[in-house]
Amino acid sequence: METRLCTNCFAALPAGQGETCPVCGWDNSRAQIPEGLPCHTVLAGRYEIGRAKARNGEGITYAALDLATKKAVEVREFFPMSLALRDQDGLAVLAEAGQDAALSRYLDDFVELSKGISRLREISVVQTVQDIFEENYTAYTVYEAVPSVSLRRYVENAGGKLSWNEANQLFQPVLSALGLMNSLNLPHLGVSPETLRVTREGHLLLTGFSIQAARQVGTPLLEELYPGCAAIEQYDPKAACGEVSDVYGFTATLLYALTGQLPQEAPQRLKDQRLMISREVLKSLPPFAVTAIANGLQVRQSARTGSFQRFKTELAAAPSIVNEVDETAAIRRLPPVELDLPKNRGLPPVVWLIGSCAITLVALVIIASMWLGERGMSFGDIQKIFQDSSAASQTFEVPNMVNESYEEWEQKLANGEYDFTLKVSTEEFSDTVEEGHIISQSPFSGEPIAPGDTVLVTVSRGSATRTLPAFDGISFATLQEALTADGFSPVRVDEPSDDIEVGYVIRYQDHNAGDSLDYGSTVTVVVSTGPASGDGGAGDTAPAQ
Repeated sequence: METRLCTNCFAALPAGQGETCPVCGWDNSRAQIPEGLPCHTVLAGRYEIGRAKARNGEGITYAALDLATKKAVEVREFFPMSLALRDQDGLAVLAEAGQDAALSRYLDDFVELSKGISRLREISVVQTVQDIFEENYTAYTVYEAVPSVSLRRYVENAGGKLSWNEANQLFQPVLSALGLMNSLNLPHLGVSPETLRVTREGHLLLTGFSIQAARQVGTPLLEELYPGCAAIEQYDPKAACGEVSDVYGFTATLLYALTGQLPQEAPQRLKDQRLMISREVLKSLPPFAVTAIANGLQVRQSARTGSFQRFKTELAAAPSIVNEVDETAAIRRLPPVELDLPKNRGLPPVVWLIGSCAITLVALVIIASMWLGERGMSFGDIQKIFQDSSAASQTFEVPNMVNESYEEWEQKLANGEYDFTLKVSTEEFSDTVEEGHIISQSPFSGEPIAPGDTVLVTVSRGSATRTLPAFDGISFATLQEALTADGFSPVRVDEPSDDIEVGYVIRYQDHNAGDSLDYGSTVTVVVSTGPASGDGGAGDTAPAQ
């Protein structure tokens, strides 16, 4: 009798014990969504489809089982229901009448996006693409299935909000990843407490990728905008979306983690841009972090922080560094001060000067009150908070670690030369920074931190392309070690040879020594088994190690 599998976790369902999975609790009597592939459909001869986990205007995400590895995965099917329908066989995706061109165009976008995300497989905070294939007149992307919960649930379980230190450490790797994605022209446009998930190890994972047409109103696809996280330009079909839009979504999600509340939807905030940050939360945040959040959540694109590099600077900058960046959101909203003093008004110019300063001060107070939320605070309260936030005793400046060895810095900390914790936020390829050395750090060099604080660093994985080493006169075991250390995946193929000793390398199968290949490439190595006759000579020699 064939073993039945749960359509959610693919554990075996015990015979005669009902439809509820004893492992995950999923009710297997629940029908698949009408538009979805039938459960237990096998795609590409390898992936068994389970329940539909999510769907939007672009397609459907299924729980699935990789029959080759026996591991759970997620399969994303391109199936835009506003343009396509399912064939009578229940599998093929066909264009609605007159929608062939649009369906083909967005299918190409889906494949290109999947290929782009697959290039980020070394970025641990981005859900990994394991496979891309076409079948049933559509395309599928296979993602790694990582046990996790949504950031929304994580925050709720943590009491409704996170501390600044916890949120900052969680979000920094995602900030770097989004900056990299946008530099590769891969905006996410859906960053939210739903698409950011927290793994069992306590790290954030960026999921929920969709083509841009599904994340902006006015396209042929049904849009999916996350309320409070979608930037104003995503509500305008003619507006350009990109990195500046992701900055808004990221900042809104960070605000949610700190306060348990998202901003109002962007169109509503055009009328009231206040950030609803309570006094209690505000007191726990560094002043420059409040400024960064306010700048990242400017409704109008032209006033908003435009890049993750800039946002990272503002989010980590000490007050002395803030002076080097643009004005804060509140200052930017002030009208220019008129320097020409009124004449013939019957009062001395000095009185007018004092009065102008007073009016400007009042304007600052009003704007600060609006900015800080519905519990608007007095100027004295604001001043006191800034003093409380910056009055850390026994602080010291962060040393410069960029371009230096991560292991050497770990040793310095172990020796007690500095009193802070060093943590790798992410690892990135770099053609300019040596492997194992530090690319960037947060806080930056020269910023004050307290003893015991954490410094996050990005560590280089070296160049994304590597050179195949020479193999003359060395054993496979020696070459295998060198290839593995250089990031390649060596595969051995045996071949008889009258000239090369048993166990020694004859050649690379498809490449030559000195060729440049991508990190992680599979390299097939042809290894000698001795003479084909097997009689005497090198063939009687024990394999070299």
